[in-house]
Amino acid sequence: MLRELANKLPFPILPLIYIACGLALSFFSLNIFFELSEDLMEEQRFQFDQVIIQEVSNLRNDTLTAIMKFITYLGSKDILTLLLVGSLIWLIVKRKNYWGAILYLVAVAGGGLLNLGLKHWFGRIRPENSLIVEQGFSYPSGHAMGSLIYYGFLGYLVIRSQRGKSLKVTLAIGFIATILLIGFSRIYLGVHYPSDVLAGFSAGTVWLFLCIGALESISAYQKRTLPFFKRKHPQ
Repeated sequence: MLRELANKLPFPILPLIYIACGLALSFFSLNIFFELSEDLMEEQRFQFDQVIIQEVSNLRNDTLTAIMKFITYLGSKDILTLLLVGSLIWLIVKRKNYWGAILYLVAVAGGGLLNLGLKHWFGRIRPENSLIVEQGFSYPSGHAMGSLIYYGFLGYLVIRSQRGKSLKVTLAIGFIATILLIGFSRIYLGVHYPSDVLAGFSAGTVWLFLCIGALESISAYQKRTLPFFKRKHPQ
């Protein structure tokens, strides 16, 4: 219904709606990240960290630990790199979506570099007594940030595709569940504080929607649908 109404307008409003919603969510996420970072720089301890860690530690058992180790692997650099390569091949060879491939690469690779820079900037030490060994600093969570960017961008591509509505909803729910489970696995395994995961999701959301907004703008420009994006052709 909304799409039919939008098509009746003299200019397509849907790209503007997508960009506006992305900016609103980005500003909200950026505010969360700044609030957490400010408290961290002032060496304040997050009370909710200890509460959540204690509650999650009570859930630990051998079976769930094995499941969480598998889930956390879905957000690792190795698996995301392999999945990204496969996604890029599909976008370029099958879909001929060159700008989508470029922005996807920028989103995931740029997000990884951004996370590395943020980790070294804040230099937060990881929690003690973790169930697996991880190197590097803790804040923000690279798994949380990377998985949100990768699976989030993939979900965006699916939603903007011509696939059926029911399949889109199913895949979107699957991607969201995967992102949240990866974040939870990092807390469960004791390699991140909950605030690390929340910061990773927040920073990842900002970067993700910046890249999506760039792709939406390019798409609108190519279709010459927005008045201020129209080109002038020589007579």
